[in-house]
Amino acid sequence: METETYTVIRSTWLSRRPAAEAQTWVFWSFVVLAFATFLYWRGFFGAQQWMPATAQQVFQQNEYWRLWTTVFAHSNIGHFAANSLLFVTLGYFLAGYFGPGLFPFSALVFGGVINAFSLYTYAPEVTLIGASGVVSWMGGTWLTLYMALNRKITVWQRALRAIAVFLVIFAPSETFDPQISYRTHLIGFVLGLLWGSVYFLMRKREFRAAEVTETVVEEFNTAPLDEVSNP
Repeated sequence: METETYTVIRSTWLSRRPAAEAQTWVFWSFVVLAFATFLYWRGFFGAQQWMPATAQQVFQQNEYWRLWTTVFAHSNIGHFAANSLLFVTLGYFLAGYFGPGLFPFSALVFGGVINAFSLYTYAPEVTLIGASGVVSWMGGTWLTLYMALNRKITVWQRALRAIAVFLVIFAPSETFDPQISYRTHLIGFVLGLLWGSVYFLMRKREFRAAEVTETVVEEFNTAPLDEVSNP
């Protein structure tokens, strides 16, 4: 008889339930997003003048607040609904597993950074609105952390699941829509991948300490077949 010993990961940081307070953070974040969007649609307090952002307004007129206010402006109900669905879903997972520091606070900070990069690539008069960049950042961050943390399954299994989620959420529609800033989506997603990697490295020791492992010992018979059959 010979034995083989190996270690199996039974649970990880992601095996526990999301923190209960995540619902509160997501709810109020959504309320703020919806309320600000409503103000923009109705034009209250001159919102349609000071919320959107163009490169000219930001970089030439130094109106840097627009990098963040434009996150809360949406063109119509369809635009708002599409962003809100992912905003709430991804926000729940990010806040539930990693706390409000990642969502909503880091997400809001990166929203302005993403818009700055995106606007820098556009003509001065192009207007950029919406939370698409933030949502893409959230998706990139979540997929990176999922790949790094869910070690109960193999790398290939994690990769296939991550690719499936990416295709469902971020794959462009069959028809090109000139009103959609695909480059903002890409910038947000790439920055999300980068920040997810940095965030994981900063908390790697804590994440790994949460893993529960089990040592498995397997016995197997190495005797020739005829000796087993005819003792």
